[in-house]
Amino acid sequence: MIGTQKEMKTVNRDDLITELKSYSPIQGEDITCVDRFIYLLQSDRCFYRDHFEPGHITGSALLLNVTGNQILMNHHKSLNMWLNFGGHCDGEEDVLAVAIRETMEESGITAIKPATPDIIDIDIHEIPANAKKDEPEHCHYDIRYIMQMTGEQDAVISDESLALKWMTFDEAIAASPNDKTLERLVNKTRERIS
Repeated sequence: MIGTQKEMKTVNRDDLITELKSYSPIQGEDITCVDRFIYLLQSDRCFYRDHFEPGHITGSALLLNVTGNQILMNHHKSLNMWLNFGGHCDGEEDVLAVAIRETMEESGITAIKPATPDIIDIDIHEIPANAKKDEPEHCHYDIRYIMQMTGEQDAVISDESLALKWMTFDEAIAASPNDKTLERLVNKTRERIS
């Protein structure tokens, strides 16, 4: 498991802006991404799912097994693709807490903790319009972390998933071959834990 260098603490909007200002994009990332996040964070309602223009903050994570050699992937029901776990903040400014909550809810696994409290990746991706939810097309400004299981526990498929599957890093990339942001997240995680 990755050692944490700073203590876990509740993070608010100002802390998040500070963390994003120290975030360094790597090759293949949009260099303007950080500026776009910081601009969005000036909006009072950026942590709410009904903030559609230009979008809202979400929190997500890759979940590693106890030994750190496999990732639990989620076959997302509404998007019909293999993804990492994550979701809406619903007003919560502590995005790491959101990523923990969403990972637990979507995996059924509660024996987890952040492998590091640091942001591992950020991404802005388009979400298609959803007439059933009366949602226009919008963007998720996703802040991503690494979670790791602290003990053995069975995964439980949630209502939001079609399937859950433990995969190697390469299998996770191959499961979503057109998702370059997932590939970047998996590769950053692999590099961070090695």
